[in-house]
Amino acid sequence: MIWATYATLGYRMWTYRKAPKSFTFEEEAWKSLVRCAKDKGLNMIILDLGEGVQWKSHPEISIEGAWSHEKVKEEVLRLREMGIELIPKMNFSACHHLWLGEYRLMMCTHTYYTVCRDLIEEAYEMFLHPSYIHLGMDEEGSETQFKIYDHIVNYRKGDIYWHDYKYLTDCVRELGATPWVWGDSAIDDYEGFRKAVTPEDDLIVNPWWYHAWKEEHFNRLDSREDWFCHLKTHPELTYFEELHARTMEGYRTLAKDGYKLVPCGSFLGRDEWCFDDLLDEFRGLCKKENLLGFMTAPWRHTRVENIPLIEEDFEYLRKAREKYFPENK
Repeated sequence: MIWATYATLGYRMWTYRKAPKSFTFEEEAWKSLVRCAKDKGLNMIILDLGEGVQWKSHPEISIEGAWSHEKVKEEVLRLREMGIELIPKMNFSACHHLWLGEYRLMMCTHTYYTVCRDLIEEAYEMFLHPSYIHLGMDEEGSETQFKIYDHIVNYRKGDIYWHDYKYLTDCVRELGATPWVWGDSAIDDYEGFRKAVTPEDDLIVNPWWYHAWKEEHFNRLDSREDWFCHLKTHPELTYFEELHARTMEGYRTLAKDGYKLVPCGSFLGRDEWCFDDLLDEFRGLCKKENLLGFMTAPWRHTRVENIPLIEEDFEYLRKAREKYFPENK
């Protein structure tokens, strides 16, 4: 099974933030993260690239100090020797494509499609023909997220979104890799998702939820101190129970309909039941052949100061794995 974590190389992923002017990734933190992943039994790291590699096809995207192709290949091979597969991630969602620079404002144009294909093909070669390429595609058009990202004016909906979704996933398939996406769009528009993607298609979906699933463990969003900042400016988020119920229903439908899943949790919200409930839920929901593994997303940049929190995240996933999948210790 896949036991994966998300990690950042670049950091220009969030459109509501100012783009960093320097390469903020720390090598020492990366080495610690990899060692901890190995110690906790993880066998895959999904690395968000953004501006953090020296793109040859479009060097204007890269930042000074970014990893060279040679450096990426060295890390791919080093991690392979450790039993860890390094997977490239490029987020093409309108919420998370600040890294694309001026191209983010050219969505649905010939130039945009050419750039996307160039970057996907380059990443595939740079990562020595990985099994998967993660395309992101989360939060675009989601009602809740666009109440938070209320400055965004350029995004796709309906048939245009699904056209681009298919284009990007086909770019990956044509290389011989499997496309991988977050599960948001399946929740927001399941009818459109079913038309664009069948369970038989070569695609992995990440259902993600960073809170407990079971009613006896679930807490309201506005009871969490770390979310008060959102609630002050977005009182509409007090309908969190409804969002929770809709998310649970959507992900259970994905599992019932036979899509290939790698559910993702996180200790970001400091919810001690997140991974426990996640693994217990999906081991009963999915047929064995459709549950490809599990993933964590600490959502902490690769900096030394964040390593203790990342290690804590890995440990919660390890404990849940040993409880519910002891054969995968």
